[in-house]
Amino acid sequence: MNSLNAQYFILIVPSCLFFIGLAFTCCRLFFKADIFLLWIGLAYTIPSIALFAQCLMSNPQLTLAAPFTSVLYLLGSWIGAYAISLKLNTTFQHRIAFLIFFSALIALTYYSYIAPQIWLRLVILNIALGSIGVLVFPDLFRQLSNSRSFDRWVFIFYFINVLYSFVRATINFFFLDNIDHNHIALTSSNWWLLGMSINIILNILFAIVLSGCAIKDVVYHLNNDRLHDPLTHLLNRRGFFEKTASLSFTSQSYFLVSLDLDHFKSINDTWGHYIGDQILYGVSQMMLKDKQTEDLIARFGGEEFICLFIAEDAAAALMRIQHYKTLLEQTTFTNYQIKMTASYGLTHIHNVHDIEYALQRADDLLYQAKTNGRNQISFDLML
Repeated sequence: MNSLNAQYFILIVPSCLFFIGLAFTCCRLFFKADIFLLWIGLAYTIPSIALFAQCLMSNPQLTLAAPFTSVLYLLGSWIGAYAISLKLNTTFQHRIAFLIFFSALIALTYYSYIAPQIWLRLVILNIALGSIGVLVFPDLFRQLSNSRSFDRWVFIFYFINVLYSFVRATINFFFLDNIDHNHIALTSSNWWLLGMSINIILNILFAIVLSGCAIKDVVYHLNNDRLHDPLTHLLNRRGFFEKTASLSFTSQSYFLVSLDLDHFKSINDTWGHYIGDQILYGVSQMMLKDKQTEDLIARFGGEEFICLFIAEDAAAALMRIQHYKTLLEQTTFTNYQIKMTASYGLTHIHNVHDIEYALQRADDLLYQAKTNGRNQISFDLML
């Protein structure tokens, strides 16, 4: 590769990294993607600025600028590790990262202005970059086996990138200390070109995996929004029917209850829809706290909630709903300490084809409970 082509190549690498990072940042800012992408975008763009500047520098200029460019590299590593911790949903050790950052900066300043040594600066910088990345490894390894496919590849490529920092440090330590840096410009050397080549390959592969992960998250959230009620985060009607379609009714006794809050219209008329929404959300949270693993809880609209659950027999099912009734009566909602009651329609489900009919029976029983004075359970079970 001639010098002109080499110059173009080394400038293309940081430019690509910058625009990859910019794309990830825009995904968060304009399309409301996961905040993890914002930090990953910054982890790409910030070091790329330092890399672009270094590619235009001579060895003496690299020495003068080393502490400043190192700050950008170290910030990029710190932000990248923090982004991975967000993906892992764990706490990042910022204090240890700051200690590594500050210690490396002191050493880099010393080997820039007091005892200039390019190869030692490269060793120190790469060790520091890798050490910051290692901070998330314990959590990463704990969650790796349980991660979804794209998430797992994100973690694997992050591990490879961190490992590559230590590989670079090892190469610099054993092979670059004997090079005469007074006669060879580091940024046009074969070592620099090789490092750039590996760097762009790893980062593009990482970006591809990140893009796949981002697309998967968007699809997941869209599907989640399609199946859930936006106010209470319970299943909506569509989500309820999709979930029940996959259930097996052969070995379990399923029961269905439809509950409707009593006099809810008067709440909206007296307190307003905002307070009404708070009560609906509070009821949903009460039901979720009491939720069993197999339960399906949905809001079908307005103040009507549906719960599909398993019980040993009809008596156990009735006891479960009586517990619901007591729990609701004892709960106060909003800062106005509003108390609510509900009417319940409880029925048994025999098979998957009985869902629609069971909902109709539960609705009829609910209407019966309302007609009989509200705040009661109406059922058609054989006790």
